[in-house]
Amino acid sequence: MRSFSYLCWHIQEKSLNLPTKQIEITSQNLLKIMRAMNEQRNTFARRLQNLRKIRGISQAELVEEMKQLEQSNPAFKAVSSTAIERYENAVMYPESDAIMATIAAALHTTVDSLNRPFTVNIDCSKFEFRKKSKLGKKQQERIKLEIQQRIEKYVEIERIAGEEPQFDADFSDIIVRTESEAQKVADMLREKWSLGMGPIPQPILVLEMHGVKVIEVSENPELFDGTSNVVEGIPVVVINNCDSTRGNPKYHNNEERRRFTLWHEMGHKVMNIPADVDEKLREILCNVFAHEMLIPADTFKQIFGQKRQMISSWELKDVQFEYGISVRALMKKAEQLNVITHSRYTWFCVTMNKKENEKFQRYIDSSEIKPQHTSRYKRLVYRSLVSNIITLSKAADLLDISIEQLQKELDLLNINGNNC
Repeated sequence: MRSFSYLCWHIQEKSLNLPTKQIEITSQNLLKIMRAMNEQRNTFARRLQNLRKIRGISQAELVEEMKQLEQSNPAFKAVSSTAIERYENAVMYPESDAIMATIAAALHTTVDSLNRPFTVNIDCSKFEFRKKSKLGKKQQERIKLEIQQRIEKYVEIERIAGEEPQFDADFSDIIVRTESEAQKVADMLREKWSLGMGPIPQPILVLEMHGVKVIEVSENPELFDGTSNVVEGIPVVVINNCDSTRGNPKYHNNEERRRFTLWHEMGHKVMNIPADVDEKLREILCNVFAHEMLIPADTFKQIFGQKRQMISSWELKDVQFEYGISVRALMKKAEQLNVITHSRYTWFCVTMNKKENEKFQRYIDSSEIKPQHTSRYKRLVYRSLVSNIITLSKAADLLDISIEQLQKELDLLNINGNNC
């Protein structure tokens, strides 16, 4: 019976710090046992509900998946919708290992994930989505819960590995209301982090080195590009890693777009934009910040000149390759800096949207740089594993893969070999 054995372990480790067989049933210890049981029931209830919503399935659909697992493998055991409801309301706790394993398998997770205590205080409401976002409320909730789970694990492995970098950029004394002020904060950040005036080849690595947590999720680019929050004083930037170049070019989520989103969301966290600034202007200011981080104004003018009637596509694509900024963003920055006129920029946008220019449009919107992804979290997990700081099962839980899958990866790398 998993409920009793798990709770005994929980009491031993978290409450009494005694071997299970030595627990003396006194009124004081019984009270601790009851508190531990309630705590574990509540934790499991929240985890179960969150993981189910992340999967995007109802209680009834979860039960159906459990039944299918039971039919395919007698080691699994399904339960009713009523039982799932009682689990999520913290009225009941799974009565056997088989039920717990079946729930975990149906949710594509691990038993450890279903019982992990909540150790990080995350206000998911601070992960904001644009007012014009096409995401429904359920989709927003699902993304927020997935982000919450990812951050929890990130913070946990940082604490285990003793790697908790502090965010070192505070520009709260600078009130940002204008584009020039947004540009100033970006230039100050570049200076503080010694980034110079040239390209930033690995922006994700730069942010992670300075304490920012970068989380990647895979969503429809037409619905979601990114969001951000501050957790325990550390900025968290979430970007969409779904690489889509089909459909409306506005939603091409190539590497240039992701880099822009990365710095745009950082702008939301590092700039002190007063609450009375409306959302449209707030977004414009964050766009300016992002453009300046991608290519500083002085560098832009050195490359393209102070004033231009036209800018050739060859020049634009060359700078795109060097700085990781899209042609559309370069043209917008050219307008912002008055290198080209507003009417010239408008002409460019109209021309790009004409159906007869689809071939040229594909050329302009094509990516010129190799996609980059965050890897610090996985590095910390693998480092802790091979250093014997965490167990194989713990590493699998943190990586959201099965122990068998992790074992195969380690075997491929000969991590468990004795050749050294």
